[in-house]
Amino acid sequence: MDKLSQIEWEDKILLPQIYKDFYRRCSRSIPAGLVGTDLRNYYPDLNKGAIELLEDDGAEIFLDSNDFVFMMHQGYMFWYFKADGNPDPIVFGYHENRLEPDNMGCFSNFIKEFL
Repeated sequence: MDKLSQIEWEDKILLPQIYKDFYRRCSRSIPAGLVGTDLRNYYPDLNKGAIELLEDDGAEIFLDSNDFVFMMHQGYMFWYFKADGNPDPIVFGYHENRLEPDNMGCFSNFIKEFL
C-alpha cells in the first residue's frame, strides 16, 4: 500500500487524483513557489498543526474529519480541502488572526499559481 492509499484508509477519506498528482510531483521536487511551505509529503501531521493554530488564535475549530490540510506556511497559515471524493475540490485557506477560512477556488486553479 502506498503512502496516499494508507492515508485514505486510515483517515477514511477519498483524495482526488488531482491532489495525488500534485503530491507525487512535489515528492520529486518542490516547486519554487512553495519553498518554505510544509507539504503533507514531508509533514504528515498538518491537520494537527492547523488545529493548534486555530486554538492559539482562539478561533472556532472548523476542521472536520473530511478536511485534509495539505500545506502549511511557517505555522501561521494553512490550506485544506474536503477529501470527500470531489475530483476538483474547493481549497480553503486560513491565515493567523482571521476567524474564518477564505475560499481559494478549485484545486486545479489554486495549484496553477505554484506549478
